[in-house]
Amino acid sequence: MKFNKIPWPDHNKEVLNYRANVYTVAQPDVSLNETVGVKRDRLPVRRTRSGALRRMPVESPEDRTVEVLALPDGIDEELLYLYFENKRRSGGGSLEAVEKKDNNAVLVFEEAEGKSQSSAARVLAKGHHVLHNVELTVRKPLSKDPCRLLLRGLNPSTNMEMVELYVENMMGLSITDYTLHRSPGKDCVLIHLSQALSKEFQMLQVKISKRKLDGAEVTIEQIEQTDSVLVENLHPGTTADLLSLYFESNRGGHQKVKEVAMLSEGTAKVSFENSESLDPILNRQHKLDGSELIVKAYFDFLQPAKSEPAQDSVTESQGSPENSSEALTDVVMQAGPVLMDADQPSHPSSQAAVETPAIETAEEVAEEAMEDQAEEDQTLSCQVLITDPVKSALFQCSAFYQDTQKAYPNFSIQMKDGEGVDISGPDRLQVEQLKQRILDFIGQLVETNIPLEPEQAEFLARPDVKEQLHEAMSQTASPAMYTVSNSDVTVTSSSQDSARRACDFLKSQLSSFRIPVDGELQCMLYLREWTEFLQALGFVYAKRSEQEDSIDVLTLKGMEDEKQTAILKFLSTPIERETLISMDSGTLKYIQIHSHQLLADMDQVSIFPLEGEEVSGLKIHGHAVACQMAEELLQGVVSSICTRTITINNPGVARFLDEKECRSIFNEMETKFQVLIILKYEVWQPLPDQDIFESAWKMMSHRNFQKVSLNGSAQELKSDSEQMVPNGASGGGLLEEAKKIVSAIDDREQEEGLTAGELDDMDDMDLYTAEEPAPLKDGASNGSAAEASQLPADQNAAGGSFASNLEEEAQLSLAIQYSLESSQWSLIDEEEQFQKALELSKSMIQNEHCSGGVDRSSRTEPKKKGCGNASLQETIKAANTVQLEVFAGYDSDLVRVDIAFNKKVSLRQVDEKLEHRCISKMSDYHWKCLEMIQRKHAVELQVQGTIVAVSGFQDYVAGAVADVKLLLDKISNSLTDEEILKTVRWEQHEPASLKPTAYSPDAIVFIENSWRMKLKKVDILLDNQPHIIDFEKMEEYNIASGKAVTISRTLPELVDLTKDLPEEECSLLSNLPEASKVDEESDEFQNVVKSFYETIQDYHSRIRIIKVEKLMNRLLYNQYKLKKLSVMQRSSHPEIERTLYHGTSETSVKEICVHGFNRSFCGKNATVYGQGVYFAVNSALSVQEQYSPPNADGYKFIFMSKVLTGDFTKGCHAMKTAPLKETGDIPLRYDSVTDDITKPTMFVIFNDTQAFPEYLITCQRIHR
Repeated sequence: MKFNKIPWPDHNKEVLNYRANVYTVAQPDVSLNETVGVKRDRLPVRRTRSGALRRMPVESPEDRTVEVLALPDGIDEELLYLYFENKRRSGGGSLEAVEKKDNNAVLVFEEAEGKSQSSAARVLAKGHHVLHNVELTVRKPLSKDPCRLLLRGLNPSTNMEMVELYVENMMGLSITDYTLHRSPGKDCVLIHLSQALSKEFQMLQVKISKRKLDGAEVTIEQIEQTDSVLVENLHPGTTADLLSLYFESNRGGHQKVKEVAMLSEGTAKVSFENSESLDPILNRQHKLDGSELIVKAYFDFLQPAKSEPAQDSVTESQGSPENSSEALTDVVMQAGPVLMDADQPSHPSSQAAVETPAIETAEEVAEEAMEDQAEEDQTLSCQVLITDPVKSALFQCSAFYQDTQKAYPNFSIQMKDGEGVDISGPDRLQVEQLKQRILDFIGQLVETNIPLEPEQAEFLARPDVKEQLHEAMSQTASPAMYTVSNSDVTVTSSSQDSARRACDFLKSQLSSFRIPVDGELQCMLYLREWTEFLQALGFVYAKRSEQEDSIDVLTLKGMEDEKQTAILKFLSTPIERETLISMDSGTLKYIQIHSHQLLADMDQVSIFPLEGEEVSGLKIHGHAVACQMAEELLQGVVSSICTRTITINNPGVARFLDEKECRSIFNEMETKFQVLIILKYEVWQPLPDQDIFESAWKMMSHRNFQKVSLNGSAQELKSDSEQMVPNGASGGGLLEEAKKIVSAIDDREQEEGLTAGELDDMDDMDLYTAEEPAPLKDGASNGSAAEASQLPADQNAAGGSFASNLEEEAQLSLAIQYSLESSQWSLIDEEEQFQKALELSKSMIQNEHCSGGVDRSSRTEPKKKGCGNASLQETIKAANTVQLEVFAGYDSDLVRVDIAFNKKVSLRQVDEKLEHRCISKMSDYHWKCLEMIQRKHAVELQVQGTIVAVSGFQDYVAGAVADVKLLLDKISNSLTDEEILKTVRWEQHEPASLKPTAYSPDAIVFIENSWRMKLKKVDILLDNQPHIIDFEKMEEYNIASGKAVTISRTLPELVDLTKDLPEEECSLLSNLPEASKVDEESDEFQNVVKSFYETIQDYHSRIRIIKVEKLMNRLLYNQYKLKKLSVMQRSSHPEIERTLYHGTSETSVKEICVHGFNRSFCGKNATVYGQGVYFAVNSALSVQEQYSPPNADGYKFIFMSKVLTGDFTKGCHAMKTAPLKETGDIPLRYDSVTDDITKPTMFVIFNDTQAFPEYLITCQRIHR
């Protein structure tokens, strides 16, 4: 047997290993084809039917692997084998392995044996795969990321500093060579390298597997390149469509988006078509809707774990082999999608009629696979790989290719782009011979290099030039082609002579000439229009000569005159240009003021300022050369301008900006520092009504009061049931509108008349709400206005049905009254009055939803938070904050302006304090007066105990102090709410009742204060119905029903409302600030007890809790909060606050509750770790006799406290304060010390405000 042009080795040197009709010829260093010059140590061959041996192509595992994503439930590995080995359905072939993980699977096909296309390539080319009526997603596996590695198996408690040291030591990196990203579970870390891994990964893998980290065996693995990014800090309301459009635009990176998933309100996952899109996205800054976006690579293992829904349990029958084999008979395979008429409705029944999937048994599928295998064995084909595109193109245009096709008409010889030549025919031997002929031809191709100048090589590399020359070279008897790489030109042809001729031809086609340029035209060569002209001209390479008085031009032979004429015409033609330098309005104004001389000197161009909402900048028009010079100069000026927004937070600063003195300060700074200052603030407006007491009372008169007490017992003030109308003006408008609407009812009553029974019924109706909404309270004693104002907005956002509920409530509340009155109205009047009443009712209910209760316990400053005075609070806040946008030529000038203006403002700020014992007796009205003083004078008021502190500009503070003194005089002469309730009683006298009915406590206080203000009448909302109290007639008038009842003011005898408590219920802290016993049935009590007993260790059965008292010393708590903010800013420890225990004696309890913990008493028990206050991590330590000695009754006292431990170190006896930290340039101290930094059992603090006593636990030791 003889091979054509294949040298056969000596049979004595052959080693043939038989396996499945495939042989391996072992012959080291023997060339199978000396002409091609390919050396192979081991070449797989196969015995053909004629007995000849043929070589088999070798495929890499990556080329034989595909990945199937998002598999539906019910598809197992056996079904995947059947489908993807079925060539008719999937295009695949024999599988080597199938690995299924979760809903994805990886398929590895066996090596192709002489096929023109591998099984994996056919599966990917088919594209459309349907299994179980579900379309599968099939793709090539993602390549590994060379710059990202995953470190798994970490101990969650291992700190990141230890991980960094481990990574640097094991991988030989410095701190700047990588970044670490820890997963939420803290068990793995993503290592992001600044450059691709230089050392071999397998060696690194083995090295890490041998070295534990913090006692844990860790592993390192390569991860696949991701095609997704995580986008954070999105503007609320940003949609997936907007994100997709952004990233596909030039602004966002111009990458094709595959999918956008909104993960939360401000976070989204954006997936792209390929992983190469990530670098252009991650290497730029992103801004959308005014928000600076945070964009980083997305990995599932770095995302927080999601709670998965409980899955149905799997029945035992699914695991049995019998059921598995039966299930195979129900496999549904579908070759293509089910087609439906586009006009046919998509109805379930019609779909069922159309969709009739083919159901085949496992036996039928196996028979088809065998048939396909038989067909495959009869196919005689092979592939010749030609990786060099130049050689492939030469082969395709050569006469050899055409002659071979004619010589073998029964064979198919086809070129495949990027894959080489496919050969197929009826005879295996001839197929091999054809393959060998093609290999011989490719092997005989010759490559020759041409020595050329870099400019010439660059010219030849241009696409238009290459196309022109290749077309000319292909017309010769021996075609040739050339390539350019890094200024090297390589010519490829079928022989050495033809390659030499091709080189000579290329050299002959290059033509160069020089065009002299006059001095006034030389500047034209620097214009961008010149670059654009050369690109459009084509077949030209031009550059300025070294003397810059001429142009060196390179073109093709025969084009010299044409190109020279075009260039001279361009240079001699004047070019006009119009361009716009965009900038914000502030920068434009700065240039006009401080660079006006520069603009005036540019007389060769016309410069126009443009100021508009859409366009702002300088428009330049004139000759192109002058325009470009002006544009470059002005661009440099714009880029050199610095800007900064300076925020000033001082009481009354917005009012101060309107003063002549402030304007003079701005003018002085603009001149001195050469800056431009633009103000950003709300213009302060004087209070329309300068009488603060009357204005405050008007705002107070629009509250809703409960008419009578529900329990009818002793009068108690229940301020938390009060509700404020959102603002005074609108509230008054509602009352006036109610009067107008109900006046129509009054007119009908006078004409038609109503029975007495109907009037009685009308009096008890609630016209404005069907149900009293729960009052809103501040979450903390000093809750911010922003937090309070968000409450009603959150309610609206949470419930999408608020509008419909409002409509239903309004209709329900008017239904009864409407039914009573409609019988007396005409149809037109009926509809008109009903619509008016309905709108009024909806307005009232909506205001009630926005209203918030008054929490008297939060009165530490005059600002009462809630949407009832949202507009007032916003006005007060706006007066204390301004922003200055400053433009300057240097950053240092911005800093100087910031310092100078703050200093000038601070010098004009003063503080004055007024002390008066009656401050503690202020009512809601008096607090409202303080707010009106803040609003009137633009000052800041703070109340602490019996002291009012007034802060602001000196002139404003003087006026505010005068009004505060006037208010204090009024308070000293007025009764407190409690005193009013003890001494005055307001009652109403119903005609049907013999006994008068008292108003509710809140209503009594309001009516009494109105009476004391000598008012003749006052509007009031009682049970959400508008009423008028007429003090002259001493009657209450219901505006809705028109009914009036007599009222009276009585002065009952003063009684002592306090009662002595039983001695056993007297708290140890009964005379101390806000101490209350915690109910044993409450969750709060159970949580405290549970935490106490969890750390009591051996004392669990020997200690019994008597009671738990909650402490609230507001002074101590405010000091503690301030200290916490300070510790948070500089602490590096993740846990800065701990709940710890402190045992003490009975004599020290009151001292601690009133004044807090005092380190002056240290040494009483021990000072082993420092002379400070000691706290125990475990309650077992605090219950010991030496720390909490029992009193005469055997009671022990343990404080459960919040302690700011922050950064800590080990203490020692000599420490009087925490030691300094060793790291950092700024000398900072530790926040606390401990006995053991790895596992502390106690902490010592040296600052009394670092601990707050939260609970006092009284317990007793059980003696057995």
